[in-house]
Amino acid sequence: MSQVGWIFDETRCIGCRSCFVACKSENRTPLRTDWRVVVERESGAYPNPKREFISLACNHCDEPACMKACPENAISKRESDGVVLIDQDKCVGCRYCVGVCPYGAARVDTDTNKVTKCTMCVHRLDGGLEPACATACVAGAIQFVEDFTGDPGEVPSGFSDPELTGPNVEFVLIP
Repeated sequence: MSQVGWIFDETRCIGCRSCFVACKSENRTPLRTDWRVVVERESGAYPNPKREFISLACNHCDEPACMKACPENAISKRESDGVVLIDQDKCVGCRYCVGVCPYGAARVDTDTNKVTKCTMCVHRLDGGLEPACATACVAGAIQFVEDFTGDPGEVPSGFSDPELTGPNVEFVLIP
């Protein structure tokens, strides 16, 4: 099975949030339901302050905790590309998947009260296009990878242990 994934290059991210806006627009998610977020953090002190931006979404894990926790079998992993999807017809909104995702990717849809998350724009993938967030990233910080074989490498502080689920994201961090 092929596995899609992300490369996020923090050294290129300028915090413009075009990825967030593109995701919201492309997927028409409700006002308070965000599939991609940009975390902004500050650290250090004068004369060496540090400001960082980290764009995060579902990592379409090798071993998705959300899929294992769903009592309705509403979550599946596509054989063709490894994209993890939630079947809205089967989801009952129990939120077990929200609680177990170590990356906070599963979100409650404020309109339906069911759980949703990044679909990696499967409608675009199926049409031969890249996810909207990667296409919209003006700095090239988010890269879509069709045959992801990497590993997260050094992860941002606060990111859960990749050994838990095998997230398909690679980080390039500011030294």
